[in-house]
Amino acid sequence: VPTLALNYTDTPSRNSATFYQFGLAPEDEIRLTASRAWNAGYRNAAIVAPDSLDFRRLEEAFTRTWEQLGGRVVSNVTFGSEGGYSDTIKRLLAIDQSEQRASRIEALLPRSSIEFTPRRRGDIDFVFLMANPRQGRQIKPTLAFYFADDLPVFALSSIYDGSDNQLLNQDLNGVVFTDTPWVLNQDDPLKLTVDQNLRATSGPLQRLRALGVDSYRVHARLGQLASGELVNFRGATGLLTMSEAGIIERIPETAIFRNGVVTLLDDETGLVLN
Repeated sequence: VPTLALNYTDTPSRNSATFYQFGLAPEDEIRLTASRAWNAGYRNAAIVAPDSLDFRRLEEAFTRTWEQLGGRVVSNVTFGSEGGYSDTIKRLLAIDQSEQRASRIEALLPRSSIEFTPRRRGDIDFVFLMANPRQGRQIKPTLAFYFADDLPVFALSSIYDGSDNQLLNQDLNGVVFTDTPWVLNQDDPLKLTVDQNLRATSGPLQRLRALGVDSYRVHARLGQLASGELVNFRGATGLLTMSEAGIIERIPETAIFRNGVVTLLDDETGLVLN
């Protein structure tokens, strides 16, 4: 009996020809994010992520994917749950080292009136940010405060809660992120019907609804996907394909915050982030 598991096993091996796996793996978003950054010409990445086991796993997944493309991770910092991201960003950009150099100079020179402007490290091409909307709305302005307003910022879907609050989202301007078409397309007729008949939900639960919709669609097409008769199809969670191991993989959509409004990005090259 064909079985569709709504998650993924820890090992990629397949123990049954009729066992298939489908879920909202962040690794799908990581692959697309890395591909877009690479195609835009970026080579040196910096990572900002929460200090937790789950995010360390995603951090390792991004690093592995990025290095396979040929890129480098040149700076990597984590932040706690207590808020206040100044020290985190200073470490990311090596502002703290610049301040330490200034302190050593002040200790050596026989005068106290020294003018000092911190300098950030210059080898970062873009920042890969793993954060929720509340964290992101503080981290992005903090980057600007420490002379990194020109650095492109890429994020996972966790940065967007599905709200259209233009005033709040101004602080996320310039952030490029991946998400499901279900969340990004507010005009989907099925989504409108579902929202009218079920209770209102935020972005994370909307993504689970999209998974439910696509699970129903995928189950009817398992044979076609497995045989190669159907190469891919567009679903509520992204463009769906099947690997030889029976794993359903997603290519989500990409969007950017502009003037506090989420705008879809269609092509992978020549990103204009400002």
